[in-house]
Amino acid sequence: MAALAFAPLAATAEEAPTWSQFQGGPGHPGVLVDGPQPPYRVRWTLPAPAGEALSGAVVAGDLAVSVGAEAVYGIGVGSGTVEWHVERHGGPLSVPAIGAGPGGRILVFLDGPGPDDAGATAEGSPGPSASASPSGSTPGTSATPAPTGPVEQGGGSTLVAISLADQSEVWRTHLGDISHTGVTIDGTNAFVGDRAGTVYAVSLETGAISWSEEMDGGVDSAVAVSDGRVVAVARNTDTAQVIVAAFDEATGERSWPALAIQANSTAGTAASAGGGSLFIGSADRRVRALDAADGTDRWATLVLSLFSPASALAFDDQSVFAADIAGGLYRLDATDGGRAWSYQLNEVVLRSSPVVSGDSVLLGLGDGRLVAIDVASGHLVWESASSPGLVGTIALASDAVIAVKGGRDAGLIAFEHDPVGRLIDVPSPTQLDAGTTLTRWALAAVIVFAVAFVPGLWAKRRFGVDAQGEAGEDGSDPDAPTEGGS
Repeated sequence: MAALAFAPLAATAEEAPTWSQFQGGPGHPGVLVDGPQPPYRVRWTLPAPAGEALSGAVVAGDLAVSVGAEAVYGIGVGSGTVEWHVERHGGPLSVPAIGAGPGGRILVFLDGPGPDDAGATAEGSPGPSASASPSGSTPGTSATPAPTGPVEQGGGSTLVAISLADQSEVWRTHLGDISHTGVTIDGTNAFVGDRAGTVYAVSLETGAISWSEEMDGGVDSAVAVSDGRVVAVARNTDTAQVIVAAFDEATGERSWPALAIQANSTAGTAASAGGGSLFIGSADRRVRALDAADGTDRWATLVLSLFSPASALAFDDQSVFAADIAGGLYRLDATDGGRAWSYQLNEVVLRSSPVVSGDSVLLGLGDGRLVAIDVASGHLVWESASSPGLVGTIALASDAVIAVKGGRDAGLIAFEHDPVGRLIDVPSPTQLDAGTTLTRWALAAVIVFAVAFVPGLWAKRRFGVDAQGEAGEDGSDPDAPTEGGS
């Protein structure tokens, strides 16, 4: 694997990550308590150096990392300059993750398959290699030395780990099918899912598969890990069910029988987990809290519209924040689901998840705006100007907000606090705009139907990609919520 370094970032690479993976942590809380506050101004923009888009970023110190079609890029948070890149061989874009490897911090990302990989071979590379079992549980799989000649790729994705210090490859592990989920890291394992419904735990030390388990449907959203449990959401389009399952983090054993949510489609958010609860936005327009110990319902709260399958929730000890596809943003009580406030933004939310930066909830919109809502009041306190191309998955650094940006020059955009900027104080509209609301409902219905039943066709028409999951114009895989995982 080739790596090109433009500037040394070894010291930065060893700093503790502020945003190590999709939604900031293994449970996907989407919160940075001391994150940058509005008002903001644009610090830099970075069009994708190659290909049409970039994934959501992860952040460690002054280094941000994003996945592109042809390479993984190390980017200076302060300048937006590409400091290094590592070759990548295509496949869906998704959010990588940062964890502790055998010799320091490592970056783990999904690679391939490229357009010519199905049934083809790929050259082995230095470091251990482990192949996934196509089905069943495989506890304690041992990694084997990489071969010196070609090895079968089989058309599935490959999980790759590189050193953040010098970008050298540490290991690579082939999966049984294509993965859209992005990478979740907790403790000594990385966790991913694939479209065949397999959930994998992979050792950060060696790349060996610690265990793998099957679900009844494709796993295409980020896997969440908390309280010793791995939580995955599968979508079964044949039965129009969303299946939620929890596995023991160490062994892969089922924590409780899988929960099947029946609705008119399989659209819904990725899972979030923490504090003994699991949170999801389901296809029946409800935000649900489940007991992590046994999977029973704790509460379910109805919202105005459906959820984009390319999104997740945010939560802290007191609240759960959810955004529906029609532009409704909600703060719910984490204990009982009571609504503290809602804000109707009157714009589609396709590929952004709410994140909490200090005292503000940030969200990207389809018209290119980034908005900030005050956590306490539920009022709009800042918004950027609208621009061509949506704002997608958001990552938080200590002094910057880094978001996926769509449009003609799709890539990333970074905002910083503006010391001379002005805040606003705009409550949510109180009068129902029937025309706008009906338009949003119609769009939501079309998108959810397309994602649930004809994802390849929808992706090609909406994002200009093929059904195998090449990147969309907004910076992520069109069939998955992760730029991650989103």
